[in-house]
Amino acid sequence: MTHDLLSGCRSDSTRSSTTAYMRSFLRYLYWANLNARDLAPFVPRTPCWRQAHLPPRLAWEDVQHAIDAIETTTPSGMRDRAMMLLLATTGMRAGELRDLELGGIRWRTGELVLRHTKGRRDRVVPLLDKTGVALAEYVLHAQPLTTDRRVFLSYAPPVRAFRHSGAISRIIRVRLERAGIPIQRGGAHLLRHSLATRLIEQHRPIKEVADLLGHRNIDTTSFYVKVAVPQLADVALPFP
Repeated sequence: MTHDLLSGCRSDSTRSSTTAYMRSFLRYLYWANLNARDLAPFVPRTPCWRQAHLPPRLAWEDVQHAIDAIETTTPSGMRDRAMMLLLATTGMRAGELRDLELGGIRWRTGELVLRHTKGRRDRVVPLLDKTGVALAEYVLHAQPLTTDRRVFLSYAPPVRAFRHSGAISRIIRVRLERAGIPIQRGGAHLLRHSLATRLIEQHRPIKEVADLLGHRNIDTTSFYVKVAVPQLADVALPFP
């Protein structure tokens, strides 16, 4: 029975959660006198090592190709290109992009103010020239007229801001697939991982990467250090 349940799990965390739920259910049966014996100890624990796997990411050339493949002759194309550039150059989360407001764009200083982030604190990220141009083109020529102050809106009537960050990830997946880039899972967060990996490979200080991504604990950022194989090889001790 346990083997059948775990066979459909794709990750260690899912397997660990599944066995934990099974143990809880068996304990309930024992406490409710529905089982004569407590069978929970017979369900094995599934180890789930933190940072055991490499982060899913794309080659930077593939990210650029997907962005360049977006047509800018339609409002949705202008919107999607601005969204992908923001995600790929700032490391924003899908939820942060969804909640971005017009008042959070500092055009003169080239900055974005992200409010109510995952860490429950505001942070400022740089707005690069190419990204700023794409964002300005969308706001000036493609953003629907609405009283909503959020930047990115859904064109499906009634025009409104995206209700869920999953809608943004679906747009990113569609754009990647149209560019011929195969992906197994992920969407907006895939671009965040790709940016972090690229910065680490460029020997950028890990504290700088952590600040850009909004990580309060630098151990979270160290997740990306594993992909920097050339740098790790430099610090390895020589074989005597």
